[in-house]
Amino acid sequence: MPRYCRVALFLATCVLISGGASPASAAKPSETLLPNTTRGFIAITNVEDLVDRFNGTQLGKLMQDPVMEPFQKDLRRQLEQRWSNVRERLGLTIEDLRGVPSGEVALALIEPSPDKAALALVVDVTGQQAQAKELLEKISANLAKDGAKKTETVVGTTTVLTFDLPKPEDDPRAAARQAIYFLTEDLLGASDDEMVVLGILDRAINGKPEGIKQSLAGEQGFQAVMRRCLRDAGDQQPDVRWFIHPLGYAAALRAATPEDQRRKGKSVLEVLRNQGLMAIRGVGGLVNVGPEGYELLHRTAIFAPPPYEKAMKMVKFPNGPEFAPQRWVPRDIATYSTFYIDLLNAFDNFGPLFDELVGEPEFLFSVPLNYEKDLRAGRLSKEFVAEFNKNRANLSGKIAIKTRVDGSLWEITNEKTSPKDTVIYSVRKKDEVLKVYLEYTNLWGEVLEGLEKDPDGPRIALRADLIVHLGQRVTVITDYKLPVTPTSERLLVAIETTNSEVVSRTVARAMQNDPAVKRREVDGHIIWEMVPEAEDLIGVPKVSLGDIPSLDEPEEEIDGFEEEERDKLLPHRVITVAHGHLFVASNMDFLLQVLKLSEERETLGGCVDYRLVNAVIEQMGIDKMCARVFSRTDEEYRPTYELIRQGKMPQSKTMLGHLLNAVFGTGKKGVDRPQQIDGSKLPEFQIVRRYLGPAGLVATAEPNGWFFKGFTLSKE
Repeated sequence: MPRYCRVALFLATCVLISGGASPASAAKPSETLLPNTTRGFIAITNVEDLVDRFNGTQLGKLMQDPVMEPFQKDLRRQLEQRWSNVRERLGLTIEDLRGVPSGEVALALIEPSPDKAALALVVDVTGQQAQAKELLEKISANLAKDGAKKTETVVGTTTVLTFDLPKPEDDPRAAARQAIYFLTEDLLGASDDEMVVLGILDRAINGKPEGIKQSLAGEQGFQAVMRRCLRDAGDQQPDVRWFIHPLGYAAALRAATPEDQRRKGKSVLEVLRNQGLMAIRGVGGLVNVGPEGYELLHRTAIFAPPPYEKAMKMVKFPNGPEFAPQRWVPRDIATYSTFYIDLLNAFDNFGPLFDELVGEPEFLFSVPLNYEKDLRAGRLSKEFVAEFNKNRANLSGKIAIKTRVDGSLWEITNEKTSPKDTVIYSVRKKDEVLKVYLEYTNLWGEVLEGLEKDPDGPRIALRADLIVHLGQRVTVITDYKLPVTPTSERLLVAIETTNSEVVSRTVARAMQNDPAVKRREVDGHIIWEMVPEAEDLIGVPKVSLGDIPSLDEPEEEIDGFEEEERDKLLPHRVITVAHGHLFVASNMDFLLQVLKLSEERETLGGCVDYRLVNAVIEQMGIDKMCARVFSRTDEEYRPTYELIRQGKMPQSKTMLGHLLNAVFGTGKKGVDRPQQIDGSKLPEFQIVRRYLGPAGLVATAEPNGWFFKGFTLSKE
């Protein structure tokens, strides 16, 4: 999520819970209290200090401007709605917390056991115990009105309050729910899982070394990302710490979702697990608001120690030598991003991911659950092998069994004579039986063979004719056109070429016989224009380009696929080879703007704001970089802001618009979803623009992952 959007969300929450407490001696850091099964974590070091610093930033001054009061009210309402999950599980609202914290506040999503999720809240209430007691009394009264039964248990000298919550009226089959609270001299804790609460309380009171090892602070991924970020921060104390174990977080979210509301069939989580993304052991970072010289400063580390397997091998971003804007980059753009990626390596390792996403597993047979013990032991009994042989699956040669998801999903590889002859099966525990599927592989190889040898195809050897002639530097620029509409944002991607003539010939062969593509020649450049709407080009059939899956929609079922809705990433696309690059743009006019730049015209590299951001980056002391980003946040956010004012956010096709729709949406897709934020009273953007300064970000590839450092500057 972009910088201002991300920080505004959690700062608005801070404002809601801030009170008049004075800083006092702090309780133990929350990461030493939460269990090592924590999958998502955010901690605000001191709410009062953070709000004070935020109010001193330009964004804080903007939010204090009377013209923004209607937006603030709507934002508060939206945050309360997004907090509803916490309210339902713990009986606690954001407003309830107002004035209670004296120091750190942390919220965590925990996976106590497979297919189970828990929520935990820990609040430093040093010097604020009276307010914390009042809060517990209020919670007790509110939950009693809702029909909850309270039980008090003494653990050591601490009273633990357990509220047995009534089942939802609309779902009598729902599992029993609890909300558990405790209060010590300096800490208020809450969770919907008893063992989580008892673990937090034990570590808070006893703090034994073995307990700390079992906490989030003792988890290797957390240690690695925090150590890397703190090394860069030095003595600078963060306002916010956060951490996510990506696949663990996704698993916990899935576990917290009622089964009838989960995505059907093969989940995105399963695909990522299968493709080796378990190598990403942690993502986390530190945020500082209003430090000297910055509006916002953030550090992020990704801990992903090799070796990698399958699609994870694609993720190779080498540090590069050159990041200055190319001569063709216009000065009046919103964002400029440039990075290095080993495209040949990515191409060579794309096959497993393509096969998993496209290949439809074929159901073969079912067996009773008593065969599960063989799978758990990593072996196949004679009886299980016989079942395979009876069902068109002759097992011979080398057999290996791998657990994908403990207790529910296994992979069986059967290498008959060589790796090329390997057949892969999956076994799923479903409906009280084990279902065996044949996983189709080498589909990507078949596609490549078709492109090269099909007499009716383009006759292209994609790797030899295109990929090996591309460089490693990729550049992405964005801007927008006026008047602002849901499709105003424009995007252009440029990939360096090492042999432009070969790339140009390959593109021509791929495009020239496609009826949905028109060849144009502009100022000596051959441009291939793909027109998705038939009326745009007489005789060209309607096509859908750049489709991507919508991750919040039901997915295809393995036993009977459901059609999946898709969003258009690029509703219009044009391609050409020029200036030593392969260009792919969303709009013809944006591409022409790049192609027609004269040498005398000032480009982005000569702009004052770019040079300012670049100078800050150069002073950071990060010698090796794989990516660099420049943003004019006022230009980056303008299309989304204008759509909010117009009441058209649900229709937004901008990248930021998609993110905000996900954050504030109701779960419904499309233009029929009502906008949740009333933008009719927002001021003209020119009033807001003066508060939004330029921003930058750099990334560096390291042996065990990546490190990112980003900032936003004042516009004054």
